[in-house]
Amino acid sequence: MSTELNLLFLEKKVEAARLCASITEPFATGTVPGNPKDLMADYETVVKRLDEALGDLKKLNASLGKDGMDPGDVRHLQQRIEVAVGEVARVAQDFAAQIRFFEAMNPAEAAATKNILTRFDTVDKATREITVKDGPEEGDEIQPEETGQAAADEADPMLM
Repeated sequence: MSTELNLLFLEKKVEAARLCASITEPFATGTVPGNPKDLMADYETVVKRLDEALGDLKKLNASLGKDGMDPGDVRHLQQRIEVAVGEVARVAQDFAAQIRFFEAMNPAEAAATKNILTRFDTVDKATREITVKDGPEEGDEIQPEETGQAAADEADPMLM
Protein backbone atom coordinates (compact mmCIF):
# COMPACT_ATOMS: atom_id res chain seq x y z
CA MET A 1 0.00 0.00 0.00
CA SER A 2 1.35 3.41 -0.81
CA THR A 3 2.54 5.86 1.79
CA GLU A 4 -0.18 8.36 0.89
CA LEU A 5 -2.91 5.78 1.36
CA ASN A 6 -1.52 4.66 4.72
CA LEU A 7 -1.38 8.26 5.87
CA LEU A 8 -4.96 8.87 4.77
CA PHE A 9 -6.18 5.94 6.86
CA LEU A 10 -4.21 7.19 9.85
CA GLU A 11 -5.61 10.70 9.45
CA LYS A 12 -9.14 9.27 9.39
CA LYS A 13 -8.45 7.16 12.47
CA VAL A 14 -7.36 10.29 14.35
CA GLU A 15 -10.38 12.20 13.05
CA ALA A 16 -12.68 9.41 14.26
CA ALA A 17 -11.09 9.59 17.72
CA ARG A 18 -11.68 13.36 17.73
CA LEU A 19 -15.33 12.84 16.82
CA CYS A 20 -15.71 10.36 19.68
CA ALA A 21 -15.07 13.24 22.08
CA SER A 22 -18.38 14.78 21.05
CA ILE A 23 -20.13 11.49 21.75
CA THR A 24 -18.64 10.95 25.20
CA GLU A 25 -18.75 14.56 26.40
CA PRO A 26 -22.44 14.63 27.41
CA PHE A 27 -21.94 11.51 29.51
CA ALA A 28 -18.72 12.83 31.05
CA THR A 29 -20.28 16.17 31.98
CA GLY A 30 -23.43 14.57 33.33
CA THR A 31 -25.82 16.36 30.96
CA VAL A 32 -26.91 12.92 29.77
CA PRO A 33 -27.15 10.18 32.39
CA GLY A 34 -25.06 7.15 31.65
CA ASN A 35 -23.21 4.22 33.09
CA PRO A 36 -19.68 5.16 34.22
CA LYS A 37 -18.39 1.68 33.34
CA ASP A 38 -19.58 2.09 29.76
CA LEU A 39 -17.92 5.50 29.62
CA MET A 40 -14.65 4.04 30.87
CA ALA A 41 -14.88 1.28 28.26
CA ASP A 42 -15.37 3.93 25.57
CA TYR A 43 -12.34 5.86 26.85
CA GLU A 44 -10.34 2.64 26.83
CA THR A 45 -11.24 2.02 23.19
CA VAL A 46 -10.35 5.56 22.15
CA VAL A 47 -7.00 5.65 23.96
CA LYS A 48 -6.05 2.29 22.47
CA ARG A 49 -6.85 3.44 18.92
CA LEU A 50 -5.14 6.77 19.46
CA ASP A 51 -2.00 5.08 20.74
CA GLU A 52 -2.00 2.73 17.74
CA ALA A 53 -2.40 5.65 15.34
CA LEU A 54 0.50 7.49 16.96
CA GLY A 55 2.71 4.41 16.69
CA ASP A 56 1.81 4.03 13.02
CA LEU A 57 2.54 7.71 12.40
CA LYS A 58 5.98 7.24 13.97
CA LYS A 59 6.71 4.29 11.69
CA LEU A 60 5.48 6.16 8.63
CA ASN A 61 7.57 9.19 9.52
CA ALA A 62 10.67 7.03 9.92
CA SER A 63 10.15 5.40 6.52
CA LEU A 64 9.63 8.61 4.53
CA GLY A 65 12.09 9.25 1.72
CA LYS A 66 13.56 5.75 1.73
CA ASP A 67 11.78 4.67 -1.42
CA GLY A 68 13.14 7.38 -3.73
CA MET A 69 10.11 9.63 -3.58
CA ASP A 70 10.11 13.06 -5.15
CA PRO A 71 11.37 15.68 -2.63
CA GLY A 72 8.14 17.66 -2.97
CA ASP A 73 6.08 14.59 -2.14
CA VAL A 74 8.26 13.86 0.90
CA ARG A 75 7.86 17.41 2.16
CA HIS A 76 4.09 17.27 1.63
CA LEU A 77 3.79 13.98 3.53
CA GLN A 78 5.95 15.30 6.35
CA GLN A 79 3.65 18.28 6.73
CA ARG A 80 0.61 16.01 6.82
CA ILE A 81 2.27 13.80 9.44
CA GLU A 82 3.03 16.86 11.57
CA VAL A 83 -0.62 17.91 11.38
CA ALA A 84 -1.82 14.40 12.27
CA VAL A 85 0.53 14.22 15.26
CA GLY A 86 -0.77 17.60 16.41
CA GLU A 87 -4.32 16.29 16.11
CA VAL A 88 -3.41 13.24 18.21
CA ALA A 89 -2.11 15.59 20.90
CA ARG A 90 -5.29 17.68 20.81
CA VAL A 91 -7.53 14.61 21.01
CA ALA A 92 -5.56 13.23 23.96
CA GLN A 93 -5.79 16.61 25.72
CA ASP A 94 -9.54 16.85 25.05
CA PHE A 95 -10.18 13.42 26.50
CA ALA A 96 -7.94 14.10 29.49
CA ALA A 97 -9.94 17.25 30.17
CA GLN A 98 -13.19 15.28 29.89
CA ILE A 99 -11.92 12.70 32.35
CA ARG A 100 -10.81 15.37 34.81
CA PHE A 101 -14.24 16.98 34.60
CA PHE A 102 -15.86 13.57 35.09
CA GLU A 103 -13.67 13.01 38.16
CA ALA A 104 -14.70 16.37 39.60
CA MET A 105 -18.39 15.64 39.05
CA ASN A 106 -18.19 12.00 40.22
CA PRO A 107 -15.64 11.70 43.02
CA ALA A 108 -16.79 8.17 43.84
CA GLU A 109 -15.84 7.02 40.32
CA ALA A 110 -12.54 8.95 40.18
CA ALA A 111 -10.40 5.98 41.13
CA ALA A 112 -11.55 4.05 38.07
CA THR A 113 -10.39 6.80 35.74
CA LYS A 114 -6.80 7.21 36.92
CA ASN A 115 -5.35 4.53 34.63
CA ILE A 116 -7.10 5.85 31.52
CA LEU A 117 -6.21 9.45 32.36
CA THR A 118 -2.58 8.41 32.68
CA ARG A 119 -2.71 6.69 29.30
CA PHE A 120 -4.15 9.81 27.59
CA ASP A 121 -1.43 11.92 29.22
CA THR A 122 1.19 9.43 28.02
CA VAL A 123 -0.10 9.65 24.44
CA ASP A 124 -0.03 13.44 24.67
CA LYS A 125 3.57 13.42 25.91
CA ALA A 126 4.58 10.92 23.24
CA THR A 127 3.47 13.34 20.54
CA ARG A 128 6.12 15.77 21.72
CA GLU A 129 8.80 13.13 21.23
CA ILE A 130 8.07 12.78 17.53
CA THR A 131 10.21 15.02 15.46
CA VAL A 132 9.54 15.14 11.78
CA LYS A 133 12.95 15.11 10.16
CA ASP A 134 13.90 18.03 7.98
CA GLY A 135 12.94 17.33 4.43
CA PRO A 136 13.98 18.91 1.21
CA GLU A 137 13.82 22.68 1.09
CA GLU A 138 11.12 24.47 -0.84
CA GLY A 139 12.07 24.61 -4.52
CA ASP A 140 14.61 21.76 -4.47
CA GLU A 141 12.53 19.75 -6.88
CA ILE A 142 12.04 22.75 -9.17
CA GLN A 143 15.47 24.27 -9.61
CA PRO A 144 18.64 22.26 -10.01
CA GLU A 145 21.68 23.90 -8.54
CA GLU A 146 23.65 25.86 -11.12
CA THR A 147 27.18 26.88 -10.35
CA GLY A 148 30.09 28.35 -12.19
CA GLN A 149 30.52 30.75 -15.09
CA ALA A 150 28.24 28.80 -17.45
CA ALA A 151 25.21 29.63 -15.32
CA ALA A 152 26.12 33.32 -15.27
CA ASP A 153 26.66 33.41 -19.05
CA GLU A 154 23.25 31.85 -19.73
CA ALA A 155 21.35 34.45 -17.70
CA ASP A 156 19.30 36.80 -19.83
CA PRO A 157 19.91 40.39 -18.64
CA MET A 158 16.48 41.44 -19.89
CA LEU A 159 14.79 39.10 -17.39
CA MET A 160 16.64 40.51 -14.39
